[in-house]
Amino acid sequence: MKKTFLLLSIPLLTILSCANENMATSATPEISKPEAVQKFNQAIKKVAMEKEPAPERPRTSAELSDYKKDMLIPAAKDLIASTGVTYSEIEKRTENDREKILKWAVEVYGEYNKEINQNYKSQN
Repeated sequence: MKKTFLLLSIPLLTILSCANENMATSATPEISKPEAVQKFNQAIKKVAMEKEPAPERPRTSAELSDYKKDMLIPAAKDLIASTGVTYSEIEKRTENDREKILKWAVEVYGEYNKEINQNYKSQN
């Protein structure tokens, strides 16, 4: 289940990130992304560009390494916290499990992008 989620979330994040960034900034320059969304977006880009040593164990091409997950966690926690959830509540709900934190952050990121797309469509 976790592997499936990770396999599907990375391409989805990449597509949403690129498509929505271009759409939101070029079509409606007055809309600026919240800082937490910008940080998460930058972390995704950094992870995508990061080259790492050979994996210790074989994995599928879309599965994130522990190293890359660790790179995303601070921005993911900030993104979740931007919704009004405290850091202690994040730790409590996710039991500090990286996959749960990343899944939650992806959901928040997707909701933000969905809202931006709806606002853009309603303006046109």
